[in-house]
Amino acid sequence: MRVNTSCSTGGRPSAQTYVPLTSRQASPFMRPLAAKLTAARKAKGMTVTDVARQMPEVARSTVGHWFTGERQPQMDNLRRLAQILEVSAAALVADEPDYANTSEEKMGLHMLREMSPSQRQAMLALMKSMKDEK
Repeated sequence: MRVNTSCSTGGRPSAQTYVPLTSRQASPFMRPLAAKLTAARKAKGMTVTDVARQMPEVARSTVGHWFTGERQPQMDNLRRLAQILEVSAAALVADEPDYANTSEEKMGLHMLREMSPSQRQAMLALMKSMKDEK
C-alpha cells in the first residue's frame, strides 16, 4: 500500500490511505476462545463488567478485550475466568464445540453419557422433537 506524503498533509499520511499498524480485529486463533467466553458469560447471565468486578487485579478494559478476542488471557486469568463463569478451563480452550456452559448442561451431558444406547437414542429423539416445535 502506498502512503501519501504530499505537502498538503504536512508530510503525514493522508486519512484515505493510512492504515494503523495495530488492528482491533481479533486474531482467528483467539476468536474461538472469545466466543466460548461470551457464551459462558451469557449463560451465566453476566455482563463483561460483572466479570471484571470479580477480577479487580485486572483492568476492566483487558477483561473486555478477552471477550472480543483482541487479547488472550494468561493461564492464571483463564482459570479465574473459568471459576467465575462456572465452566472448566479445558472447555474454554478445547477444540470441540460440545462443551457445557452451565451446571445444568454439565449434568445433562453426564446423564446422557450414562444412558444405554437405546435410552440415549430415545432422549435425543425427544430433544429433537422439542427443538422442532420452537
